[in-house]
Amino acid sequence: MFGNRRRTDSGAGVAIRQPKPASNALIDCLGEAFDSLPDVVKRAHRGTVQLTGTVRVERGGGLGGLIAAIMRLPKSDPVAELVVVAWHFVDQVAWSRSFDGRKFESTFLKEGEFLVEQMGPISLTMQPTKEGGRLVYRLVATHLGPVPLPRALRPSMTAWEGERDGKYEFEVAVGLPLAGRVIRYSGMLDVETLAE
Repeated sequence: MFGNRRRTDSGAGVAIRQPKPASNALIDCLGEAFDSLPDVVKRAHRGTVQLTGTVRVERGGGLGGLIAAIMRLPKSDPVAELVVVAWHFVDQVAWSRSFDGRKFESTFLKEGEFLVEQMGPISLTMQPTKEGGRLVYRLVATHLGPVPLPRALRPSMTAWEGERDGKYEFEVAVGLPLAGRVIRYSGMLDVETLAE
């Protein structure tokens, strides 16, 4: 009710501080900016949560589509059913996504002020920031195993989370030089807290 502000009971002279929510890898990266994100985005990044809804999935064509298939990314579908279960810990975040029953999982590790998403041999180093009313992930480096990819071979990425009509709204889009779009998916989801 009072956030992290201090409240004093009149007459008693006792200062009461509301407990601060448990921290995790993302909250540590964002610092105080986390507190000003929309409530539904904050709920999506605390404890164990489940996000559900219908999303639009667009796989790339040609080489981009082939890469998406090799990575077992979801197929194109304008009304895919998405279920995400996410676990938030002090040093990492784990997300299990199921697109029409087809699973895609990744782990985000905290490294300094960055989150590093690991998907098999590929790791994406991202800087989470608050921009406007959204949580935005800026890609700053990509590794294939231990080898950093030069900027000319690095993927492009758009990834953000926000709120619309009380729902969690998001977009993720990844492309590669020469190959074009690999995957894009976006939509609005309901957020349910499974465990604090």
